[in-house]
Amino acid sequence: MTQQDIFVKWLSYSLLLVVLALVNFFLLPAVPSLPLPLLLPSLAVAVGALEGSRAGAGFGIVAGVVLGCLAHRPPLCIPALSLAGWLSGLTTQYVLRRDLVGHTICALAVLLVWEGSALLGHLMGQTAPLQQLLRVAGPELLASLVFTFPVYGLAYFCCLHYGRMYHE
Repeated sequence: MTQQDIFVKWLSYSLLLVVLALVNFFLLPAVPSLPLPLLLPSLAVAVGALEGSRAGAGFGIVAGVVLGCLAHRPPLCIPALSLAGWLSGLTTQYVLRRDLVGHTICALAVLLVWEGSALLGHLMGQTAPLQQLLRVAGPELLASLVFTFPVYGLAYFCCLHYGRMYHE
């Protein structure tokens, strides 16, 4: 794989990150009946699953910066997404297969931890009762899981079209 191929592949991943961020934070909130899913954690998991743990961790940092800026979240989302990409890369390398099923299992774990930590933070801050928080977190988690499939498909297209950086 030439340097130009590597550059084009990571440029395509970067463009995918920008497109998904725009869709997630500017297009999907305009749909009133749809709970707001989280697309960027799923993308970090997909890149980790497809490209390996180091690439997933690096891409997770970039996705965390974008998520932190657009969602006005604390800087903790940067190491969180980096860890998600790294762990998904390790998990799909040694435990699960590098396919849609492996990605879905890793994305489910990351999204459960993400929603659970947000839920716990709101409970600790006593911003709302548990029942009301669950009414928001449940549909958000479900919507995020539904969107993991097209996110993986787009990332898989980038990986397949431009080749992998490592050899299995």
